[in-house]
Amino acid sequence: MNLNSRPERQKRVRFAVGIAAIDGGKPTAFTQNLLKQYENGELTESQFKKAIFDKYTKVSQ
Repeated sequence: MNLNSRPERQKRVRFAVGIAAIDGGKPTAFTQNLLKQYENGELTESQFKKAIFDKYTKVSQ
């Protein structure tokens, strides 16, 4: 399966959210928005990671 296909991106999102839920985590509204953009192919994996990194490193400074 193409790693950039919509079904594969959806599978990755479900997996990531499921792993976070095991530890009691839940995506923030910001992260949910990014996840939806990633699922729709509007963001690449690299863009997604950069947006998360930029958002949360600024919060902790």
